[in-house]
Amino acid sequence: MNEPTSTALIPRLHLFELLDQDWYPRALRDLGTDYLHTVSETTGAFDAATDVLARGLRASERQELLDLGSGGSGPLPRLCRMLEKEHGLKPHVVLSDLYPTANAAERARAHGVDYLERPVDATRVPPELRGMRTLFNALHHFRPEQVRQVLADAQERNVPFAAFEVIRRTPVGLLTMLPVPLMVWLFTPLIRPLTPLRLLLTYVLPVAPLASFWDGLVSALRAHRPEELRALTASLAREGYTWEVGEVKRPGKPTVTYVLGLPAGSRSGT
Repeated sequence: MNEPTSTALIPRLHLFELLDQDWYPRALRDLGTDYLHTVSETTGAFDAATDVLARGLRASERQELLDLGSGGSGPLPRLCRMLEKEHGLKPHVVLSDLYPTANAAERARAHGVDYLERPVDATRVPPELRGMRTLFNALHHFRPEQVRQVLADAQERNVPFAAFEVIRRTPVGLLTMLPVPLMVWLFTPLIRPLTPLRLLLTYVLPVAPLASFWDGLVSALRAHRPEELRALTASLAREGYTWEVGEVKRPGKPTVTYVLGLPAGSRSGT
């Protein structure tokens, strides 16, 4: 499938992200994923996703979330606390990633969350892994035809699906990446474990700040715009499953773009 034509000022460029590379050293990968988890957990960047998640869970056969591309464990531990407080939902959460890490597994278990230590490909999820599927800031890692595979696989299995992105392919979205090195320096003291290697590669040799800056900039250039996601979901339209693309926001938090897939006829609420 060809990438949808966009009238956007900034064309989509699928440049390489370090975290996507098989050869990228695990120690450096942990620097990036641990930082992203700490930022999302501390700032509540995905708080606006809570109501959309609740809709998907109410449409699910089981109260279970299967998170794909979890990285350093992402925002789900925080969002689960919000789901329980705001919606009375307490789902069982399973985190997974194509490149699972020991740090993320340990952190997830500390939050009472399961973490699969075997690789899971979001485009071909093993059929025994059920529950509502989620992705947070992960869709931009995939080319449009791969995004379609991710969505189609969930639709074929007839399970609810939700993907959320806070990065945006706009001039402002690109500008928000400029302070990333400073943010890495500021948030590193909050990261656990805070190892001598992490301190060395952050404050003495600025490997972590520069790597996160590059990946953040590339992520913004890779981001799929809402109209492109609507074109992808429209190409999947069939009876028995519905797709929705939109944006949600909470005061003081970033705008979150979402893709929500629901088995038709489910009582998902509004």
